[in-house]
Amino acid sequence: MDLISLPVSPFAARVRIAIHAKGLPIDMIPPPADWRESRHFRDLSPTGRVPVLLDERGPIWESAVVLEYLEERFPEAPSLMPVDVFDRAIARLLVRHVDLYLMPPMVALARPAVDAASARRMAEELLDGVSMLDDLLRGPRYALCDRLTIADCALAPALFALHVTAERLGLDLIEPGSTIDTYARLSRRDPHVGRVIEEMEQGLRQLARVG
Repeated sequence: MDLISLPVSPFAARVRIAIHAKGLPIDMIPPPADWRESRHFRDLSPTGRVPVLLDERGPIWESAVVLEYLEERFPEAPSLMPVDVFDRAIARLLVRHVDLYLMPPMVALARPAVDAASARRMAEELLDGVSMLDDLLRGPRYALCDRLTIADCALAPALFALHVTAERLGLDLIEPGSTIDTYARLSRRDPHVGRVIEEMEQGLRQLARVG
């Protein structure tokens, strides 16, 4: 089983955290050099995006789906779901929150042709998405309980990407010392989160050298 992944992708990063945390024998491979235009890659990922899990029975795309699949496929590995059924719903809600209210405005702000009015609107949407997290986060190091869950897999890389976005645009998107700021810092103490965030940092440095 392989995972087609890119180091800087927050969506691929969440799956890599889960793979490392569960100790799964899944190899990380890059997409083909022409993946954005590759018909073969589109056959694996109809959206044309990473990550893609190459299972023996076929490809699985959409990172949130891959997280759930790995939980169900490998139940004997350390679970990344809370024990309590309500907490499980909140874990899924946090993953959904990242996908609906954090990543879309960040992706839009990364586009080079975005106009000033659209940039302001996307920044406001991003701030709204960040503010909503205050009522969802419970712990300083982990999002929901005393261990890593799928919520952390999704949230930690997204907040790293948020920090990068804020620095690039010169915006204050996370209040220093806030619950979210504390979580973003302390979550990296988890070895699997820290490992993947370091991979994202290395990937950004490599992109800067190429650029």
